[in-house]
Amino acid sequence: MAPQRAPVQPDLQFVAALRLAVERYLAAVDRWEAAYQKYYRLPGYSPDLADEQREYRERRRELEALLPNARRLCLKYDLPRPFAPLVYVTLGEFAPQERTASSIGRSERNAVTKVLLDLEVACRGWAEPRESERPSLLRRIAHYFRETV
Repeated sequence: MAPQRAPVQPDLQFVAALRLAVERYLAAVDRWEAAYQKYYRLPGYSPDLADEQREYRERRRELEALLPNARRLCLKYDLPRPFAPLVYVTLGEFAPQERTASSIGRSERNAVTKVLLDLEVACRGWAEPRESERPSLLRRIAHYFRETV
């Protein structure tokens, strides 16, 4: 008797779970940075940030678990893969006086949002076919002449 595999989660449901994980992760990063601004003493970790640090680690693990499948979907639909760099941020690297911007910039957040929207559209079947799925120029010409004859 062969072992049974777990059923594969449909792509659209996975994209919804990925969207939720990304939103929760970005919110955890924002909360960590807000607390860091409040409790700043020295660059790096502070005991005052224990709750925010724990939440950040949990959200990061949650997102990291989804990254392989997110990469597969991005490759399947020929989309950029902006999710992996999200988990490589360094929190608390700069003192608040040196840098007030978030560790995850606006352009990175916009790229992730765009890919999430594109993934949802592609999974629903509303997207244009990929270039490799279109018939070649030679096939289109042959089809044109078959139709006109």
